[in-house]
Amino acid sequence: MTDIKTMIKNAFILFVITLVAGVLLGFVYQVTKEPIAYQNQLAETKANQEVFSEAQGFEEIELDESALAAAGATGSIEIVSVKKALDAAGGTLGYVIQVSSSGYGDDIVFTMGITNDGILNGISIISINETPGLGMNAEKVLVPQFSSKTIFGNFEVTKNTATADSQIEAISGATITSKAITNGVNVGIAYWSNVLKGGQN
Repeated sequence: MTDIKTMIKNAFILFVITLVAGVLLGFVYQVTKEPIAYQNQLAETKANQEVFSEAQGFEEIELDESALAAAGATGSIEIVSVKKALDAAGGTLGYVIQVSSSGYGDDIVFTMGITNDGILNGISIISINETPGLGMNAEKVLVPQFSSKTIFGNFEVTKNTATADSQIEAISGATITSKAITNGVNVGIAYWSNVLKGGQN
């Protein structure tokens, strides 16, 4: 009988601990949800401005779901959103495309800005969690290579020194990260070419 009472007591104590922990976790989530969302929004806004510094505002537009697969946005690469980059009069300067691409450690999320006449202003990384000292060097190694590029087709990763505008020099020891970002950029370009080119939307 004593053993049964002890088991019931221990089970009750465990239940109370679990209940309290669950309530506290829910409370912490509610408290931190809005600040986290706010910080994410700030990071996204900053990234938009970095790839379209001349824009006075950004307006999200609906994704063309039928065009995503044709652009290659399937499986490991996703187009998260598309925004118009607007001038002071509300005219469309171009587009900011947010892309998520599976890297070595986790999804890499970045924005890319493309003008109406086909200039890739650059890319800006919002979220990356790759290997320190390798893939995490994407900001300083890869990002500058996509600045002010005329769109002509797909970019390709090379392990050697880039000898053409279409080549992106890989991060040493981080080919997977390099390809994840480059392939993501290519998908964004394909979507722009198929749907957005010339300010169609």
